[in-house]
Amino acid sequence: MPDFIELAQKSINVFKSSLGSEDVEKYVDTLCVAISQNNEVSCAKDLSILYGAYQCFLIHCRSALAVSKWHKWYKIEFINHKGHNLKDIIGNDCTININWQGSWSNQVMTLRHRDDEIYTCNPPFENHMQGVWNAYCTTLEEGQGEMTALRTLLTQKERIHELEEQVSQYKLLLDSIKQLVNNCEIV
Repeated sequence: MPDFIELAQKSINVFKSSLGSEDVEKYVDTLCVAISQNNEVSCAKDLSILYGAYQCFLIHCRSALAVSKWHKWYKIEFINHKGHNLKDIIGNDCTININWQGSWSNQVMTLRHRDDEIYTCNPPFENHMQGVWNAYCTTLEEGQGEMTALRTLLTQKERIHELEEQVSQYKLLLDSIKQLVNNCEIV
């Protein structure tokens, strides 16, 4: 079994050494994502979480100056059960990466099967890694038709979550308006 703590430390050192001068980019931290042999996911910014892992992701974070504002940027690496650092390639025609969408401050993790996006999420990534891994595991079991259905389902689930958040915000706004109206009636 590979020593994932040692492999992660080497990867962190390589990442840190790849950064430019401190006045334009700085190392922030690395999120360690341990995956057990039975596909349970645990996340921490402490390397000890990798003890006994079967494979892992490392999500390196750096802060970089873009124009006049500091933004967080991420690099993800996957280390398989043989100890091979496959960078953003997981296997079964799947890749995972983190890129900005729309603006530098909007970093999005995307899991792709071939050219199809099957899972996307925003930070904090530790809240989504079990879902990312479950979606990947599904690619190991399903054919192309099932992958299309899975992608549609995951997209709809994400939209439902966004709509639920909007509804919650509207309810808070309506409650505020009701309170203002009630206060006006009292006066």
